Amino acid sequence: MDEISQDPKLNVRFPRGRWLDVAVAAALIAAAVIALMTGRGSRPAASPAGRTGTAAAAALLPATVRTRIPLPSGQPGDMTILGSTAWISDWSASQIIGVNLAAGRVTRTVRAGDRQDEPVSMTSGAGSLWVLDFAGPLLRIDPASGAITRRFPVRGLGADVAYGDGFIWVITDEPADGGGGREYLYKIDPSRDVIVKVAPIPGAGPACAAFPGPRGIWIGCAGVDRITLINQGSLKPAQSLRVHSGGYTPQIVPGQTAVWVLTPSGLARADPATARITAIIHVGHVPSAMSAPALIMDSAGRPWITGSLLTVVVPGTLTAYPVARTPDLISAAADGPAIWLRAGSTLIRLQVKTPAATQHTLQKARSYPR
Repeated sequence: MDEISQDPKLNVRFPRGRWLDVAVAAALIAAAVIALMTGRGSRPAASPAGRTGTAAAAALLPATVRTRIPLPSGQPGDMTILGSTAWISDWSASQIIGVNLAAGRVTRTVRAGDRQDEPVSMTSGAGSLWVLDFAGPLLRIDPASGAITRRFPVRGLGADVAYGDGFIWVITDEPADGGGGREYLYKIDPSRDVIVKVAPIPGAGPACAAFPGPRGIWIGCAGVDRITLINQGSLKPAQSLRVHSGGYTPQIVPGQTAVWVLTPSGLARADPATARITAIIHVGHVPSAMSAPALIMDSAGRPWITGSLLTVVVPGTLTAYPVARTPDLISAAADGPAIWLRAGSTLIRLQVKTPAATQHTLQKARSYPR
C-alpha cells in the first residue's frame, strides 16, 4: 500500500455546534487546499506523569493509506460510521451520502432538510441515522432505505446531536430578541420514539455540544471556560470542570475515571470525581481560521486529534505523536482501530503504527459514538 504522499484537495465546512463559534464558523465556510503528508522519524520522549506533556516532535509516525474511495464534490460536514457504511453530511446541499466501505463506493444519497444549508449535526445510534437541521426538526433516518421514519420537533435553532447510554441527546439554541438567548438539552428515547425530557442548560453559551459518558452528559460551549456534567435523569448540573476554551467549543471524550478534553491549551486528562485536571498534553496544534480540531477515540483507546496536525496519543503514555500535516482536515471518524479521513473528493482509511506503551498507565476512556 502507498504512503500518504499526494496532495488531496479538501472542501472545508466548519460545523456549527462544534469547535468554532457559530459566527466565526458561518464566516469561514469555504473551500480550501491542504497538503496531506507523512514521513518517518524517531519516537519522541514520553512526558512525566502528572506534568504538562511535551509537544509532539516534528518527525511523523509511519502511516499507510489502506483504502481510497472517491466521493462526489460538496461541502463536507459530520461523518459517522454505522456498520460497514460511512455517512457524510453535505451542509450546503442539505443531503447525506452513504459510502459502502467494503465495496469502496457511494451507494446512497439521502435528502435531509427542506431547504439549503440544513443538516448542522449528525450521529448514529439505535440502528438509525439522526440528522439535526439548523431550523429543526431532528430527523430519524432508516439507513437501509434512506427513508425519514420520524421527525422530532425542537425549539429554536439546532446546534448538536449525539448518541450515548441508549438515548439521543440534542442541543438547541433559542435566540432572544435583545441578544443572549438560551440553550436547551433534549433527551430522546429511540426505543419509543418519544422526547423524554427537555431542560435549559444553566450557564451555557453559544455553539454548545453534548458528549454522553458513563457519568452523564458533558456539555462544552464556545467561550465558556468550563465544561459541565449533566445528570442524565434530572438533566441538572452535577459537576463542573474549569478548562481554557479560548473562545472555542471544547471537544470531550468522557470515561468512567478519566475525561479527555481538547482545548487550545492542549489535550487535558481530568478526574471527573475531583473535577481536577491531572495532566495536559501539548499536541502541536495552533487554532487558526482554517483549522477546526476535533477529538476522536478509537476502539484501542487511542485519542486522535484532527486539525492542522493529525495526532494520536498512545494509551499508557502522556505523549502525542504526530501522524500527518492536515491543516484544513475537519471530517474524520473511527471504525474500530482504524481512522477514516474525509480529504476533499476522497475518503481515506489510514493505518498508523504507534509505539508500544512502556510506562505511565492511564485509564482507557470508553468510546461513545457521535
